Amino acid sequence: MDPLLDLPQLRTFFTLAQTGSFTACARRLHRTQSAVSHAMAKLEDLAGTPLLDRRGRELGLTEEGRRLYQACEHVFATLDAAAEDLRRHQTQAKGRLRVGATVEFGSSILMKHMQPFQAANPDLEMDFTLSQDLLAPLLRDDLDLIIDCQEHPLPTLKKSPLFREIYVVACAPAFRKAHRLRVPADLSRGPVLSLDKAGAWWNRFLMAVPDDEQPHFDRIIAVNHIRAMIHAASEGMGALLVPRYSVLEELRRGDLVPLFPAIRPTEDRFSIYQKKVKAAHEKQRLLTRYLQSLSPEEFGS
Repeated sequence: MDPLLDLPQLRTFFTLAQTGSFTACARRLHRTQSAVSHAMAKLEDLAGTPLLDRRGRELGLTEEGRRLYQACEHVFATLDAAAEDLRRHQTQAKGRLRVGATVEFGSSILMKHMQPFQAANPDLEMDFTLSQDLLAPLLRDDLDLIIDCQEHPLPTLKKSPLFREIYVVACAPAFRKAHRLRVPADLSRGPVLSLDKAGAWWNRFLMAVPDDEQPHFDRIIAVNHIRAMIHAASEGMGALLVPRYSVLEELRRGDLVPLFPAIRPTEDRFSIYQKKVKAAHEKQRLLTRYLQSLSPEEFGS
């Protein structure tokens, strides 16, 4: 392999491997597709070996391509960190930070707290993606940092614990009175709201309920979005099980009342995940530290 590999060609290769297509790579780099193809042809010629596996329907990497990709990941992370360090005397953080979060946490909590952070870092451009599928875009570098309640035990990722996701069972006051809800078994008397028709969403609650108090869900109303479920429960359509942080306002106003506070459903742990090669970047360290400084009460803990 020629030791004088062209840096722009390597950046093109690295981006192509992340995006998985010439079209997406060209779009991200603001270049034409033919320019990307030309750069890759020259890079493979310099390397003296194929880097792309074009045999399947999806674009892949050869063994040599995978090794080069791993080297590029470290090289560009180091270069990005060096550029950031050179700018540090000008501002705390500069550039672009792409943050991913689960839908309900992102809309209920995260977006409420971003204005102070952005005010303190005016030269930092931030974009947000709220989704239940966060790992894949993080691994292909579409996102720089994600906040997720799913475990991602990958050796390439750094995990920073954030908070425990506490769940609450609640309903409208009139619904509780109409269905005489005093113990968990009383939930059998009325409809419950669930993200799925089978009621698997309620398993974390049922696992914490003693056998002699187990309810039987004969009427399940499926609602595939937590915020819509909260509105439905506030209107008296049924009892719900949701993260406590998502209904703090409804509980404070009395639109919803908690049920069975002595029973604690299984909790999830929210954490910040980012690639280890990027975790030292000032912009990501600042956001991680800021999020970890928020009061646990904000999350319903």
